[in-house]
Amino acid sequence: MIYKNVLEAIGYTPIIELQKMVGEDSARVLVKYEGLNVGGSIKTRTALNMILAAEEAGILKPDSIIVEPTSGNQGIGLALVGAVKGYETVIIMPDSVSEERRLLVEHYGAKVVLIHDAGNIGDCIDECVKTALRMKEENPRVYVPQQFENQANPMVHRHHTGLEILEQVAGPIDGFCSGIGTGGTITGIGETLKALNPQITIWAVEPENAAILAGGTVGNHIQMGIGDGVIPTVLNQCIYEDIAIISDEEALHTAMPRQRAAPLRVCPAWLIAIYLQASKSLLYLSYFSNRFFNPRFCISDFRLYIPIREEIVKNIIRKGCKRVDLNLNIHHFI
Repeated sequence: MIYKNVLEAIGYTPIIELQKMVGEDSARVLVKYEGLNVGGSIKTRTALNMILAAEEAGILKPDSIIVEPTSGNQGIGLALVGAVKGYETVIIMPDSVSEERRLLVEHYGAKVVLIHDAGNIGDCIDECVKTALRMKEENPRVYVPQQFENQANPMVHRHHTGLEILEQVAGPIDGFCSGIGTGGTITGIGETLKALNPQITIWAVEPENAAILAGGTVGNHIQMGIGDGVIPTVLNQCIYEDIAIISDEEALHTAMPRQRAAPLRVCPAWLIAIYLQASKSLLYLSYFSNRFFNPRFCISDFRLYIPIREEIVKNIIRKGCKRVDLNLNIHHFI
């Protein structure tokens, strides 16, 4: 197939079964590898869907300016979509995100505005949002997609990514875990998976220093893209039963020795696979790790790492939400 532009190639990323990371007594871990998606992450899907929805509604005009507050991947996706479609794009980011993320946004031709992170990522994201909304008030050409409350965000996962996964796996999926950034991924994919299999268990994954869903305090952490210190409007808080809390040390311990072979961030998947045990299947999503590289995270002596906590039950909080019956209307923009 020959595509007219790169946006037509979004989606249909591979699912890879991990072979070396889990033991015989653990569930098999299936990774939906969004690192091979256009733009290098799942966020390109939501970026395109939000822009298509705005165009369809007549909100976006040829001279519109896309402005979005984000801690990373959504900004990269919107910068890419804006470049292909010819929109001027401005991305507002905390200054604590990796330099690689900023450079990728600028590489696609978008302007980066940095907001100082004084040690509370939630407050910083809130200021990023306020800055974007002030720009909208001052300039009627500005369109702010508002990924944290835009229903086109979970819609693309509900009606596209989730169905794509079901088609690829063609078998039972017993567990699904996803980090919480905007909440769109876990909501959309989770609703689709649960509609087919009401018995599936879904885990939300939060950084230890920003476990707001679990009732924790918000500070700083290195798990960029999740744990923004806000509870997003689009998040269906009854789609997940459990919350897995992962420390920075655990994430580093799991990722660093394995990045040379496969750039996958799979710490929570590894722990939950132990919890599910054999004969089960766990689905996880992963991106390229090149946008997370930073010298201060690269420790050469692996003996410095804090041992991983394998007693996953201690890291999980039972939430007790009622399961939701869903009537899916199969429609998608891409």
